[in-house]
Amino acid sequence: MRKTSTALTAFSALCLSLLGCASAATPPSSSATAASSESSQPVAAATVAAAAAPAPSEAETPAEAKPAEPKPAAEEQGDGLRKASRPPMDLLTGNNVVYVFNFPSSEKGIAAKEQCEAAGDPAASRECTAKERGKVAVESIRFIKDPHGQYWYVVYNRYKGNLLKWHKVQFVPGKQDADSISLTLVGKDKGIAPMARVPASLKVELPNDYSIVVSDPEYGAMTFDAKIGLMDSE
Repeated sequence: MRKTSTALTAFSALCLSLLGCASAATPPSSSATAASSESSQPVAAATVAAAAAPAPSEAETPAEAKPAEPKPAAEEQGDGLRKASRPPMDLLTGNNVVYVFNFPSSEKGIAAKEQCEAAGDPAASRECTAKERGKVAVESIRFIKDPHGQYWYVVYNRYKGNLLKWHKVQFVPGKQDADSISLTLVGKDKGIAPMARVPASLKVELPNDYSIVVSDPEYGAMTFDAKIGLMDSE
């Protein structure tokens, strides 16, 4: 019996030893696995967020990346009036056109307005302006080509209610470009109030089809508005 007890004691000791070895070989605890799982979660979340984010729409495109819109034609043209559509001589002598003096838009008219309005009295200003207008003996002008092929510069003025040929001088077309021409005046003034000294030339500017600007040696820059059929053709 004593031998049997001794054998059982030895067997028990051996089993306990084997259990201790098995416990020492146990894998790492679940805390390490959890830490590894937590470290991988931000990467996965970022990947999912990137995949779910919508692509930038056209409305979100930076403004500087879009092409600039073209300016309206009216802005490019400035005053809104188109350029002269034909060569200067064609416009000046064609379509039975008469150019009526626009005093307020001319050099003399602008100066008269500044001078007359200085007093501050509207009635006196109107009277003063009318007086200054009367000093410019021009109502309208024409550029006429007669049946013989000669060109005439004719200035009309009103006298006692009648429109008379104040000046009439022959001219020869000179240098011209798209919107201006120089006229060489030749011979004597054949009007009813002839100029004492006929200028050698006149410069005429044509900014558009509706008006001209004549550089007059006496009155400065004179603006005229084109009128069709106002007078009979000559």
